[in-house]
Amino acid sequence: MLKSRKLLWFFALLLLLPVFSLAEDSFLIDVDTLDAGQLSSSTYVEQHLSVQTQGIRVRKYISDSSELAASIRLTVAQSENHSVIFDKNYGYISGTFDSGNIYLPYVDNNVIPYVITLQVADTTYSIPFLQKQARLNNNNGCTYGVRLQDYASSLTGNWQMGTMLDLDALRSQGSVSIPICASNLYIVGQATISVSGDQASVSLSFSQSADVQVTSSTVYLVGDVSTISSFPPSAASYSVGQGIPVQGLRSALLYVPLTLSYDPTGLEEFQYNLGSKALSRQLALWNANLAE
Repeated sequence: MLKSRKLLWFFALLLLLPVFSLAEDSFLIDVDTLDAGQLSSSTYVEQHLSVQTQGIRVRKYISDSSELAASIRLTVAQSENHSVIFDKNYGYISGTFDSGNIYLPYVDNNVIPYVITLQVADTTYSIPFLQKQARLNNNNGCTYGVRLQDYASSLTGNWQMGTMLDLDALRSQGSVSIPICASNLYIVGQATISVSGDQASVSLSFSQSADVQVTSSTVYLVGDVSTISSFPPSAASYSVGQGIPVQGLRSALLYVPLTLSYDPTGLEEFQYNLGSKALSRQLALWNANLAE
């Protein structure tokens, strides 16, 4: 009896689940639950057919009888340029049609409108869908600066960057804020480096809309860059907010590797230009530090 009650409770909970849901990393569109009269309403589409996802699934009840099987064709096209990204004839289907996961291509940092066309025998369903960019999980981040391999060709680190700091200037101005970059594409926040006396510290802040979750963070501040042969450096590491001794240092390399998850929608993209004034200044500080 207890087991039966638990099963009844479980199925009751299933009935309360929303019609639209994420199946794995795909958004499930159940055609039979759509309000066909509202598909031209932007409000309806925003509320029910607009989601952060890597893909979609389309489901439609056909019939209970194999004798009433219907030919099924599904097409997914981008609305703006009419490019077809998926087109498949499934043949004759009875029971419930399920397209399976259909993964959508990444297109910049935008909301991408699609038209999903489902042909069931002689009936055509045209369904709008807005793909919001999916949340990026466990991506790399660091402070904006010169790419490690551009400081020295012997160093590696892919796109990861380190920031040369003019500590003499920081002692007089107190602090400086540097953009935090993620995924080799977005600015997700800023790191503030403060110097007071013989101590420096690093604090991090993030764009509220990005809903950033930091999985790991480490701070390196290397006063003698000639000692760096690989990354992460063999120098002492620190935590965010921890005091770092800078007595006697005129400049130093700040390296803050991060692992973070965030929502990229609407974030500013950064441009890497080694010839820019800011990065040329950092290269000059690196070379001056080597010469000391």
